[in-house]
Amino acid sequence: MKRSVLIIGLAVVLAAVGALSVLYYVRQADARALAGKQAMRVLVAAQRVPAGTTAAAAEAAGLLRAEPMPAEAVPADALGKVGPEIAELVAGADIPPGQLVLRSLFVAELPKSTGLPIPDGKVAVTVALGVTQQVAGFVRAGSMVAVFDTRGGATSQDRSAQGGVATTRVLLPEVEVLAVGAAPAGGQAAPSTSNGAAPASGQVMLTFAVDTTQAERLILASQTGSLHLALLTEQTGVKAGTRMDTTSLFGTARKGDRP
Repeated sequence: MKRSVLIIGLAVVLAAVGALSVLYYVRQADARALAGKQAMRVLVAAQRVPAGTTAAAAEAAGLLRAEPMPAEAVPADALGKVGPEIAELVAGADIPPGQLVLRSLFVAELPKSTGLPIPDGKVAVTVALGVTQQVAGFVRAGSMVAVFDTRGGATSQDRSAQGGVATTRVLLPEVEVLAVGAAPAGGQAAPSTSNGAAPASGQVMLTFAVDTTQAERLILASQTGSLHLALLTEQTGVKAGTRMDTTSLFGTARKGDRP
């Protein structure tokens, strides 16, 4: 019994000595690496620093630690401490463990991005259209289009239509298409093709850059009428306010045309 206790005790002592030896070797290796070189104290992420965390909060939570590094290997914007000039700045993105903490990683506020290049003063509005209504798939992100609205007639969604007369008119003479993709099947929109064009079949989700008034008109028309798009070029345009209805459909036929 005494012999077993002695063996166990000896094993514990040997393990402790081994651990101390490894620690001593590591410290000596660090010292040798820094020997003959000027050492510099720098901050390293001890744990992941989530985006939006202030530098002061990261330090207080123990997410940062100080380590010595050869001065010649330290980037110019590496931080050696959290000073007052950076304390209230926030991490612009997650800082992974082991990452050298740089001044450039902290910003005044997190960037606000919608994932869409929405022009200043505009909003993004999405409507779903069939392939025919969006020019057989040739409409793509960056296209300039005119939007036409048809309402009235026997199949109209517009409950205010009277007399069964269908009318098509220019709703928006010129708007920019921000994004194109297949209509969602399970809550997520399918990606567009590699060249930004719409998928070849099925409904298509088109997102437009419009002002507030245009957004109101586009949303209402998409709910009560039938929309069609027309591709525009730099040399072509569409006049606002033009219209055509079933009572005058053939009244403007060019001379010589046969019905």
